[in-house]
Amino acid sequence: MMEDLLRFDFTTHYGLPNCTETNFSLVTSETYFEIDDTDSKNIVIQTSANFGMAKVANPNRRELLIINYDKFVSSLPYSFHEKRKRCDIIISDNADYVFVLGELKDRDISNSKKSSRVRKAAREQLYQSLVTLLTVPSIQNLVNDVNIRRCCYFNKQSNAPSLIKAVIAFNRLPNAFLDGFQMENPEMESQNFEFWEYTGNQTLQLI
Repeated sequence: MMEDLLRFDFTTHYGLPNCTETNFSLVTSETYFEIDDTDSKNIVIQTSANFGMAKVANPNRRELLIINYDKFVSSLPYSFHEKRKRCDIIISDNADYVFVLGELKDRDISNSKKSSRVRKAAREQLYQSLVTLLTVPSIQNLVNDVNIRRCCYFNKQSNAPSLIKAVIAFNRLPNAFLDGFQMENPEMESQNFEFWEYTGNQTLQLI
């Protein structure tokens, strides 16, 4: 369903020609998988551990659609996608249970200033993608009934958010929080979405 909403409703809403890109989504019902972003800007699903940037647990074997949102937007006219910030992926399902936006990274962000820049850029990409999508009435209507609504920053390399660095003295982060960190973000929360960060082995739990 979500792919059709992008191909037709999204493009119609923004006055664009229908998308003719034939390869910007994957389907999986694996109980555990990882999502990787290749150098050619395609996404692939890995079922072995520690190969992908985003780790996802899907214990109920929901049939999930993984959309390469960056590739979709890039396939549209240049006048539309030029300078338009967008995240990498959308994870959704036909049961209206999951709607997740994801930004995928594999960056060494041990330096606090670099970490702050990378995280800020990811938040901006996620929020602007969220606004762009929810402006389309049919997508907003779909999202209204979804249980899990998240904007997620995934980094393959392990690093705790700077706001909770002090906790490292008492817990080995992020390994002590394998389900990720829910972070405050008033802009995303105003759209009824949560903002989460996942690094290293932290895993998005679609339970």
